Amino acid sequence: MKLGMHLSIAGGLPKSLERAQALGCQAVQIFVQSPRSWRWRPVSGPEIEDFLAKRRLHGIELVIAHLSYLPNLAAADDLLYVRSWERLRQELILGKSLGLDYLVCHPGHASGDEVSLNRVAAGLNRTVTELPPPPLVLLENTAGQKNELGHAIADLHQIMSLSQVPVGLCLDTAHAFAAGYNLRLAAGRKMLLREITTGPGLQALKVIHLNDSLFPCGSHRDRHWHLGQGTIGLPGLGRFLQSCSPWVEGVILETPKKHPDDDDHNLAAARKLL
Repeated sequence: MKLGMHLSIAGGLPKSLERAQALGCQAVQIFVQSPRSWRWRPVSGPEIEDFLAKRRLHGIELVIAHLSYLPNLAAADDLLYVRSWERLRQELILGKSLGLDYLVCHPGHASGDEVSLNRVAAGLNRTVTELPPPPLVLLENTAGQKNELGHAIADLHQIMSLSQVPVGLCLDTAHAFAAGYNLRLAAGRKMLLREITTGPGLQALKVIHLNDSLFPCGSHRDRHWHLGQGTIGLPGLGRFLQSCSPWVEGVILETPKKHPDDDDHNLAAARKLL
């Protein structure tokens, strides 16, 4: 499993790879645009070439993008739905130019009924048919707060099955814990792995977002925390990683960055687990 972090693109996309190299990462996750704005910043040819060159220079083996925050892929409002899928399409096109491996996205916010799941699946079918991998789209599980789809593995499996196109899975440990999968306990870890196995399949699990949780199991509150300092703890996180290791390609930390040495401390904890 290749270890990395979600890192800033401040100063241009290639800067994220320099930051990854400085931290000793084999992998990195980035936003390819500002995550909280619909505005699209054109990325020039020279910046793309510099990004590709920096990846080779620094030996970053796995590069992942996370879809920006504003799109809602399950939106009931038709205008927002169309705008959201167009944004995903734009980011996939840019991701191809940048040689990205994966693009992670949340299923969106909706009522959670069959109509909502079908809207996400239909959008995936259209978009991935037009823009086949790479990068491969990975659906990420959620904590289930504020009408989030995808806190149950069964819902993600249904979306993936209905889409009938290549789609993978990204598993966030903090989200799973908040959704009710108790990773502190062997029974909780086995339940989650069993649902993945009987649903999308362990071969679909490409990336783990390795985060501790500030809030307790089943809280449906999405708040990542430092490894070993949250309510999951290092033993539970470590044993879950061991169970997944034959299938997972990358482990990405999305832990808080309140102090200059937070990234180093969290990476050191992750390396011990791995």
